[in-house]
Amino acid sequence: MKYVIRRYEIKICGFTRREDVLAAAGAGADYAGFVLVPSSRRYVAPERLAELTKNLPAHLRKVGVFADASLENILASVNAGTLDIVQLHGNESPEYAERLRSEGLRVWKAAHLRRKTDVDFYADYPAERIVADAAEGGSGKRSSWELAAMLARRKCVMLAGGITPENAPEALEKVNPAGLDLAGGVEDAPGIKSKEKITMLFNHIRETEQ
Repeated sequence: MKYVIRRYEIKICGFTRREDVLAAAGAGADYAGFVLVPSSRRYVAPERLAELTKNLPAHLRKVGVFADASLENILASVNAGTLDIVQLHGNESPEYAERLRSEGLRVWKAAHLRRKTDVDFYADYPAERIVADAAEGGSGKRSSWELAAMLARRKCVMLAGGITPENAPEALEKVNPAGLDLAGGVEDAPGIKSKEKITMLFNHIRETEQ
């Protein structure tokens, strides 16, 4: 049976340079992710976030990545970077996600899928999307595509973890997510994006969607 073609959304995460954000936007990225976790190799401070996100193309939605941050910290960063979406990467409870949503925030949640019970838990988690990631986010290791596919049949999923321009078409076919979320797969070094890899990514995805 021929694979059903559809339009997938692409998030590129871990920007530290404005020229890379603009290159991704120009190539067709739908979301730009900024890591606001101090321990991350791709961390950007709130003041730097404001510089990176100023006057970006209107179609590019800005995602702030947090891990076990306080509500005050998240709200301050949302305001500093005019963020569109808050992505949670820590041990945030469903109740905490609901609290953020009650503040009018769009919430995504990273999920480290290891077993079927994880699929059941995140299918009911109060987030707009679940980012199906590897056990250690940003590690470049592949997530469980089998479990991610199970979750994608029940919830809107962005597939992350070890995605590269080369394996992106296979990932889309096997998981059928709402989209892909990449960081290291389009980098020359942590936080330093490769324009060539970004271009290759979108070329391969367009071939899949034809």
